[in-house]
Amino acid sequence: MSYRLPVTRTSTRPAPVRTKDANPASATGAARGRDGVPPATRSAKRGDLLSGSLAYAIKRAQVRCDEALVLHLGGNLSPARFAALCAIGANPGISQAALGGLLGIKGPGTVKVVDELERMGLVSRNATEDRRAYALHLTDRGNADLDLYQAASQSFEKKIAACLSARERTLLLSLLAKVADDQDPPR
Repeated sequence: MSYRLPVTRTSTRPAPVRTKDANPASATGAARGRDGVPPATRSAKRGDLLSGSLAYAIKRAQVRCDEALVLHLGGNLSPARFAALCAIGANPGISQAALGGLLGIKGPGTVKVVDELERMGLVSRNATEDRRAYALHLTDRGNADLDLYQAASQSFEKKIAACLSARERTLLLSLLAKVADDQDPPR
């Protein structure tokens, strides 16, 4: 048995015709997509692609570590701010541009991170001879807080590496550095 859907059309194309047998569910009751594959199967295939994806595994580990690090640092310092604080502490007088290059952060992102560290009272911007640039320094509070944050970070590192042997940790660091330092990344 077939029926026509009541549709008002301005087109000259005929309205779609549905028959009783043209049910979107298969004989087993499972709905199928345009490609004829049930959504659950399609999702499983996509999941399989992700389970073998190096980029996805790295991102999952990064997200998990970032979330845990924020909690470990007391919840008030993001991983980007912590990295910037460490870099400024190790390189007193570094410019914002050099800091961005060191951390792999684009210009506006660097400004945002430094603005927040300055607002928190951890970093000061000092004018240089080049009035377009600032030399970044830790404040007294920034130095004191950095010591606390670094101790918390070392404790955190031990916790996240607890599931790895010393050899596995060294190998993982080496392999991640190899991927990160690839001179010809995929585009």
